[in-house]
Amino acid sequence: MTTVLFTAALFLLACGDAAAQPSAKPLFRLTGSNTIGADLAPAHVKSYLHTIGATDIAQRSEGEKHWIHARLKGEKVVVPIIALGSSTGFKALDEGSADIGMASRKIKPKEVTKLSRFGDFTGPQAEHVIGLDALVVTVHRDNPVSQLSMTQLAQIYRGEIRNWAQLGGPNLPIRPLHRDIESGTRATFDAEVFGGSHSAKPFVYEVSGNHETRSLVQQDRAAIGYLPFADAHGLHKVAIKSGDLAAVVPDRGIIATEDFPLTRRLYLYRNPGRFNAHVDAFIQFVESQNGQQVVADIGFINLTPVALEVAPYANAPDNYRQLMENGSRLSISFRFADGSTELDNRALRDLQRLRDFMGEEKNSDLSLTLVGFSDRKSNQNISDLISRFRALKVQGALLRSHQMGDSKIMSVGAFAPLTVDSEHGPVKNSRVEVWIN
Repeated sequence: MTTVLFTAALFLLACGDAAAQPSAKPLFRLTGSNTIGADLAPAHVKSYLHTIGATDIAQRSEGEKHWIHARLKGEKVVVPIIALGSSTGFKALDEGSADIGMASRKIKPKEVTKLSRFGDFTGPQAEHVIGLDALVVTVHRDNPVSQLSMTQLAQIYRGEIRNWAQLGGPNLPIRPLHRDIESGTRATFDAEVFGGSHSAKPFVYEVSGNHETRSLVQQDRAAIGYLPFADAHGLHKVAIKSGDLAAVVPDRGIIATEDFPLTRRLYLYRNPGRFNAHVDAFIQFVESQNGQQVVADIGFINLTPVALEVAPYANAPDNYRQLMENGSRLSISFRFADGSTELDNRALRDLQRLRDFMGEEKNSDLSLTLVGFSDRKSNQNISDLISRFRALKVQGALLRSHQMGDSKIMSVGAFAPLTVDSEHGPVKNSRVEVWIN
């Protein structure tokens, strides 16, 4: 589709319902991820409209297109939501046919470059992490295969493993299901499993959406697919192994800490070069405690810190094992911008979330320990220094920006890597965990 046709199509999609009701004024427009746009974005918009005093709030939907109508200060208003895939959100931001891009994956470098005339789309003014999800690998309920490594998953989709019998399952040709090329869900799968974009093989069936994946996995004994966490309820989930972690079926705890290998972030992107009061207010609402409760209500994992009980690792360093035995881990894990020593955009906002958590009266007696980890590329001495530096970086940010000067630090080097993948290892393994006791 040419740029002109794409722009025209999105304009008609976004404004088509408003045209039927010409007096409805668009407050702002969202385009992009179906994972966000199907249920989460409409719920957020309706909750936001309610908080600002709107009445007569109603939703109209046609497939992946939704319009939230309301009356605000006596005026008819509408918020269009066009959910055709993460890539379409960035295209719509580029063409000016959307005010907010919804994405179930991080913006790509080529998209950053294309949008650079508006400002820095990797900066905290543009990029907003609003929740977490995980891709759940699922097979037919009669398939006895219950565990796969990330390597085996890649071999299935490359065609190096073609029959379930090779994995201890039935003598059936494997039928891999893959999302369409515009999908952020597919982009996340490709990035985590293959290390980047990966063309579908002829034997791989490309589905149009999560609903089709779910339906085919339920019907076809040979099928394997992947679904967002909220859409995988009731299906046969396959445990996934990566790095030194045990094979796990994702639960809310391991997704919240971003330790599960197929965890992904859900994003809203706004144009940093344009001001729209409702866009800013809406994103602030989504990031607030009330907005984060909506994330949880829809079935995703919100960013509000919670305490998690974690079984001690038998091979953990003594100081870390003692912390695991006597403390609880918070769901916050601080991470750093790619190739940088600076905290990423989620981490910058998690600093305030951590301060709010520790400021609650029930938590006033808790002590805070920041545990630094490094990736596996360095020798032991350098790994220890890097992990300590990362913990100090978070401690300094808490003290400098939030007047929290009573935290302790611990460094464990490259212990417990979350992935051995050379490309993603530095991002996933270099982290700072937060523990309380």
